[in-house]
Amino acid sequence: MANKKFSGTVQRKATAITPEMRAAAAKHLIELRKAKIDSLFDPAFPQQRAFIDDPAKLKCLFSTRRAAKSFTAGLYMVSEALKNASCNILFIGLTRESSKNIIWKDILKFINIRNGLGAVFNETSLSMTFPNGSVIRVTGVDADEDEMRKLLGGKYRLVCIDEGSLYTVDTRNLVYGVLKPATADPNAAGERGTICMFGTASNFVRGLFYDVTTGKEPGWSLHSWSALDNPYVAKQWQEELDEISSQRPLYMETPQFKQWYLNAWVVDQEKLVYRFNPGRNLFHEMPIGLDPTGWTFVLGVDLGWEDDTAFTLGAYHLNQPILYILRSVSKKHMTFDQVADKINEFMAHRDQAPCRVIVDGASKQGVETMRARSNIPFEIADKLGKVDFIELMNSDFVQGKIKLKDGLDCAILTDEYTSLVWTTDGDKIVVPKKEHPALPNHAADSCLYLWRNSFHYHFADAKTKLVTGSREWYALNSDTETIWQLEREKLEHAQDTGWSEGGGWSSEFPEVKI
Repeated sequence: MANKKFSGTVQRKATAITPEMRAAAAKHLIELRKAKIDSLFDPAFPQQRAFIDDPAKLKCLFSTRRAAKSFTAGLYMVSEALKNASCNILFIGLTRESSKNIIWKDILKFINIRNGLGAVFNETSLSMTFPNGSVIRVTGVDADEDEMRKLLGGKYRLVCIDEGSLYTVDTRNLVYGVLKPATADPNAAGERGTICMFGTASNFVRGLFYDVTTGKEPGWSLHSWSALDNPYVAKQWQEELDEISSQRPLYMETPQFKQWYLNAWVVDQEKLVYRFNPGRNLFHEMPIGLDPTGWTFVLGVDLGWEDDTAFTLGAYHLNQPILYILRSVSKKHMTFDQVADKINEFMAHRDQAPCRVIVDGASKQGVETMRARSNIPFEIADKLGKVDFIELMNSDFVQGKIKLKDGLDCAILTDEYTSLVWTTDGDKIVVPKKEHPALPNHAADSCLYLWRNSFHYHFADAKTKLVTGSREWYALNSDTETIWQLEREKLEHAQDTGWSEGGGWSSEFPEVKI
């Protein structure tokens, strides 16, 4: 048989691939992928794996410091990238720089090297690209609202939001308005994407993260553990707690200890903007016995649209050194006509109609429009030196010279006073001072306007009508010439008649030589 030459190539008969072989190969790849994913996790840390395997589409991890929150986020993102080819995954922090410091080198790059994932890192775009085409991107959104809007139009398999309690942007809008629609597309298995929030308790007892962790926000799966559950730091953490207990026991009473070590929602009183104290600055009933014509009622109004428009009514009396806050209400999306109607509602009150209306002048055009369409006596609030006037107002709070009506009438204002804190950098208040932008302050601002235009500090003690000749009457008039003239006449009359005015001999005024 003659040899056939094929120019260096070898002709081989192709083996037919059966469906069974394809199924076996696919199964083998799935097993390899599962083994690679399983190798990411430590069996000694079951809480971590339980959080990641939870099928809920809205999840929250609420834990102490050093409990591996960020590392859990890193493992979750990598496992999703390995399971879903060509998917997009997003890690969000306060800023791009802080996100990079948290997740980039010490977590994502570490996992890539430890597990031999072969991912490629782009330092410019802060992206981690896997061999299967999946990409993890790192960003920040707390610089301003524009950073949040840049996320619109994306499509994500998983979004991890770190430091959930510290954002100044509206996290409800971030989660429900921007990210939730971006996770709606299903993967090959028909599963929608997932959004996770991670964080520790802080001073900011408002917002989505606070509501989720306190059970006020439905629809979220909440997971919680402490650093004592983290097998990599549990021993050191317990030693730290023992050292604090024995050497710095007073530190255990501070808000910082309760937040960082116990994961308790406690507001640091030193960070509060207003020195309101429920035990000192609440009242149940207005004082009685005062001249009803001596009351002055003032209404403060803080205008808003996306933010609330707030109305706060206060009163002071010319014989009292106290400003009484009677009612505070607020509402979003009020037109100028609706604001004017609400003010007229206050002014129609039979006994508590305000004679002055102090309004936020940020929208001067709107104020002038309301003035032209109504008879409301608007006065523009002076907003200069706000921080200085807050400190002066705090002096009145501390002295008990401002009192809020206890109950629902002032519930909104009370909530703001007990939660509004100054912006901080770490544990330090940022200077110049500024109220934390993520916390509502609209009712507080409206009350500040009316306080600045109230004159309770000009009070004068009420005069009581005294009985002529009484001990109090003598004490009040003893230094006047009139009292001595009256005494002379009374004594002379007694000497002439020998009788007192009461009809008997006067023992009260013996004979005196004048």
